[in-house]
Amino acid sequence: MKRIIDKMVDGLLALILGSMSLIVAANVFFRFVLNASLYWVDEVAQILLVWLTFIGAALAIREKAHYVLNFLSEKLKGKAQRPFYILQQVLILFSIILLLYYGSIVVWKIRYWVMPATEISRMFVYIACPLGCALMLYYALWGIRSEYINKKEDLE
Repeated sequence: MKRIIDKMVDGLLALILGSMSLIVAANVFFRFVLNASLYWVDEVAQILLVWLTFIGAALAIREKAHYVLNFLSEKLKGKAQRPFYILQQVLILFSIILLLYYGSIVVWKIRYWVMPATEISRMFVYIACPLGCALMLYYALWGIRSEYINKKEDLE
C-alpha cells in the first residue's frame, strides 16, 4: 500500500512540476514573441504552486527532509536522543493535525468562491492543504512506526 501511495505522490509531483513549467514557458513565449499574453496562466500557475507546496511537504516528511532541530539532537548522546525524537515527532504530528483541521474549515467556507480567469471553485485550490496534510500525517505516522520497529530490533 505504501509503495502505491509513494508512486502516486511522486507521479503527481512530476505532473504538477511539468505542467507548471510548460504553461509558464508557453506564456513567456506568447507574451514576448507573439505579444499576446494567455490570461489564465497566472491563475493556473498559482493553483499548481499551492498543490506543489503541500504535496511536496508530504514528500519532505516521507524523505525526512523537512526542517528539524538538528543542532540539539546532534549534541545529545545515546538514550537522551530518544525522548527528544519523540518530542519532535509529537510536535510535528500536532502541527499537521492543526493545519489539517483549520485547512478543512477554510476549504469548506470558500467552496462557493470562484476564481476569475478559470472560473473554478477556490475549493479546488485550497483542498491541496487538507490532502497534503493527510499525506503528511500518513508519512509521519509511518516514520514513527518504522523508527519504533528499528529501535525494537536494535534492542533484541
